[in-house]
Amino acid sequence: MKQKIFISPFLLLLLIPGCCVYHPQTADIPLIKRKNDLRIDAGISLIPTYHSTISYGLTNKIAIQAFASTGGDDRKYLHIATGLYKAYENQMVMELYGGFGYGYGDAYKDSNPGNLYGNYQIYFLQYNIGHYTNKSGHLEFGFGIKSGYFHSNLTDRNYYSWGSETGPYISYKENSILLEPLAFFRVGGERLKFSFKAGGCRIFKLAHPEIYIPTADLNIGLGLNYSPKFK
Repeated sequence: MKQKIFISPFLLLLLIPGCCVYHPQTADIPLIKRKNDLRIDAGISLIPTYHSTISYGLTNKIAIQAFASTGGDDRKYLHIATGLYKAYENQMVMELYGGFGYGYGDAYKDSNPGNLYGNYQIYFLQYNIGHYTNKSGHLEFGFGIKSGYFHSNLTDRNYYSWGSETGPYISYKENSILLEPLAFFRVGGERLKFSFKAGGCRIFKLAHPEIYIPTADLNIGLGLNYSPKFK
């Protein structure tokens, strides 16, 4: 029994591929509570990336957010968003963000000596709900779901099928619908907490479903979350 418990985390890692054009992003769910509320989140994910999020309460109703990640296979992603939020007396927060994301990815298969690479743009809405702590609390948790329009411009360098060693290569401009849920918890002190995030991803092609976009179904992020104190 002990051996099965020890092996299971490594089996989980096998389910998280690194060779993908797009993967679930481990952006922070900040749970902004008031004007001047600031959240700074930074860490790493199991799909090898470094990520960072800055979220700020611009007014008592409006918040802004910037997120960036970078990792292996030249993967890069950046998004900016603005949103509405409302904090309740029972320490619950609801947020609704709308934003734009831009990224670059490169994917390959070991059985096919080629790769698929290019950029993509995302126009999205994200709804968050969660529970924050007061001065004596230690645990925050919540859930978010992002959905939007995913436009990709990818070049097939012998990824789908063998064409040529030197090109020219075929490019595909595709439109899809993105669905990306994310759950999190944070634990620690009043200002500095350890953060854990787990997210999934599905891309639904609007045309040419046979030309699939390689994505990762699951990603897990670990990091630190800091909220400085303002007067």
